[in-house]
Amino acid sequence: MASVVQNLIYRVSVSAIVGAIVAGGLIYLNNDRVVRSYRAELSAQTEQQDLANKALMEATENLAAAISAIKTAQAQQLTDLNEALSALETKIDAIPVAEATDYSDLTAEIGALNANLSAKLEAMVPAAQEQY
Repeated sequence: MASVVQNLIYRVSVSAIVGAIVAGGLIYLNNDRVVRSYRAELSAQTEQQDLANKALMEATENLAAAISAIKTAQAQQLTDLNEALSALETKIDAIPVAEATDYSDLTAEIGALNANLSAKLEAMVPAAQEQY
């Protein structure tokens, strides 16, 4: 009987050891599967991040080129505006300035003519009234 018990203990021990080895192997395989899945997911995320970074860098370069083009266009517009203002200033400077004229003599002559005309009209009015 001792040999049966000893044989039973041996078999239970062997089964426990085999079970532990199988369980360890299953744990290892599961961990390996999880690690591979994690690495694949990490690789996909890294690839997506690289693509996003490339797109962002390209957009940044396009924006920098657009800003440079705008600055160049604005500089050209400022140059054109400066030239137009200079040409306008030259034209304004070329306009002759009218000198102030003294009209007091003319005003006096007009006043004298007006008085003379009024005197003639006053002389003509009684003569016209007598005719009618």
